[in-house]
Amino acid sequence: MSKNQNKRGGRFLVVDLLNSFSKSELADLGSFVACDYHNTDMQIVYLLEGLRNEVIHQKAFDDAAQCVVYRATFPKKTAPKKSLNAQQKASLLAKMTLLLRLVETFLMNEELKENGACKTELLYPQLLRRKQFALFNRNMTKDDKALKAKTNKSVADYARQFKMQSSMLHYFRKKELLTKEDNLPELVETLDIYYLVNKLELYVSCISLTDISAHKSYDYTTMEAASALLNLPQYANHPLIQTYQVAADLLKDNTIELYQKLIELLNTHASFISGYDLDNFYKIAISFCTSKIKKGDSTYYLQIFDLFQIMDDKDLLKEENFMPANKLKNIITVSCKVGEFDWAKETIKKYRLNLEKEHADSVYHFNMGAVAFYQNDFKTALSHFIRVDKVNLAYDINCRIMLLKSHYELDEEYDERTIRTFLLSERFIQSHKGLIPRDKKAYKNFVRILINIYNTRHGNGKMTAEKIKAKLEKLEFVSDKKWLEEKIEGLDKK
Repeated sequence: MSKNQNKRGGRFLVVDLLNSFSKSELADLGSFVACDYHNTDMQIVYLLEGLRNEVIHQKAFDDAAQCVVYRATFPKKTAPKKSLNAQQKASLLAKMTLLLRLVETFLMNEELKENGACKTELLYPQLLRRKQFALFNRNMTKDDKALKAKTNKSVADYARQFKMQSSMLHYFRKKELLTKEDNLPELVETLDIYYLVNKLELYVSCISLTDISAHKSYDYTTMEAASALLNLPQYANHPLIQTYQVAADLLKDNTIELYQKLIELLNTHASFISGYDLDNFYKIAISFCTSKIKKGDSTYYLQIFDLFQIMDDKDLLKEENFMPANKLKNIITVSCKVGEFDWAKETIKKYRLNLEKEHADSVYHFNMGAVAFYQNDFKTALSHFIRVDKVNLAYDINCRIMLLKSHYELDEEYDERTIRTFLLSERFIQSHKGLIPRDKKAYKNFVRILINIYNTRHGNGKMTAEKIKAKLEKLEFVSDKKWLEEKIEGLDKK
């Protein structure tokens, strides 16, 4: 690491980290840093107070702010002028580095408060080292009971089971009971299950990334070597292991039979699978449906809508209490595609407060515009779309596409400005490096076909509806093929 990177780490990363804290978390951190057990350096207390009062959630940590924080940290030293000199910077950096370590320790303590598994896993070795066997057994019994009562176990739960059994083996050794009693069969089983579910989760991630990016490839020989273990009856019939295997097969082979089998397993085993894993499985199912839609089979919109409803009922749509903007866009688009406008509006209202504040208004207007568009209220749709600022790549492109569709629907006569808008959008899609090749083709093909339809509709050019239809059918990837087909059908009726 370079000297500049070290300075960045001490001086700025702690500020970036503190900006992620809520007001209540900052107050708790203040008490933590002021506690003699954790910190005896009062200058770090002053430093944190100065950052909270002058910088955090307020302004950038520029030269002026650094001078203010320096004065708060070192009240007895000579005050800096417009900016810190080299010695002052070094002094402040040293204290900020110490503060960063304290903040990291505070976060670890917060995780211990929230995660009982971490607490007991750290406690077991200490109790055994001190030969506090009665207290060890008390904690182990309580944790084992709680874990057995939890039916929908995650990968983390299986890891905890294995660690608990490992600690129990250490207990037998400490008590010199191994010649009479042991838990080796239980330890082996929990190790196998933990290994297999963790391995399968990573395997699914590798396949998914390979599907998204043609530049990625992975060696799956170790996964193949685990097949003998996977085929043992006690593991092959395990709900999470079985579901992960089918999900992996679906990602590889992409068949309707495997999709249906995955849905059946989710319906059967949902109560035995954690929310985190369920979310991943439903995303895989939705991805399969999406691939079918991109190839022209729009009947899968209803399948996706049903999956979104299930996820909504199971409270799986939010991620750490936030609704991702892209996810809400997809939900509303699919809802409108199947004519569920009331459910779409209710969903926008339900999750509006869970959107990131910075983009909440733009996300709201895009989705309300989408609902208006699919209800054929194109003027209202445009009034929403023009109020959408840049959110991310997906919103930018989708908003452009919706604007193109709205212009097409509203133009009663041929308009060169509309054609220029189409061409600008095509160039934007073609030149954008953030799009994967398959999506780039799908969006570009959409714009090309739309231009052909627009020109033919207004009597410009020599293309006919039949020629456009034939051209569309030859394309492997095209966005919203059904909408384009409907517009071509409209040309035939003229």
